[in-house]
Amino acid sequence: MRLELLSKKHDKKLLEFELENRDWFESMIPPREPEFYSLQGVTEHIQLFLLEHQARTLIPMLIIDDNGNLVGRINVSNIDSNKHQAHIGYRVGQAFTNRGIAKYAVTNMVRIVEKFGIKELLAYASTGNIASQRVLKTNGFEAVGLVSNYAELHGVPIDCIEFKRSI
Repeated sequence: MRLELLSKKHDKKLLEFELENRDWFESMIPPREPEFYSLQGVTEHIQLFLLEHQARTLIPMLIIDDNGNLVGRINVSNIDSNKHQAHIGYRVGQAFTNRGIAKYAVTNMVRIVEKFGIKELLAYASTGNIASQRVLKTNGFEAVGLVSNYAELHGVPIDCIEFKRSI
């Protein structure tokens, strides 16, 4: 398994991954705009992410298994070079859960962010997402508080636990 920097060559593979997992992801996180789910939408998404990466405010990575399948995504975003702080988030395709993929991705992304001078990572996991909480705790993140109404999903407010990890 490996992490690979998102690039233009991933457009079709990323669209396929997002379409296959759309219902799964939207059962846990707010939905993307419908326009995203087209080749043009994904291409624009990639272009935006690459601009943010070039500006050193985002590290957009794909999780690729040993067979070359795109099995997930992991991003470090909101990179603040003054505070040496950033946010980490990830998603694993439904067919690939419970295989240690998220744990692998977070472990390896922590190694990558060290090179960017980031000293603290923040993450949020919904109170109902026990698997994600476990991944974060296993990777040295500590729960530091509850964020009420962090997001809204299908009209229902979602509470999240805020996690922090010093690097």
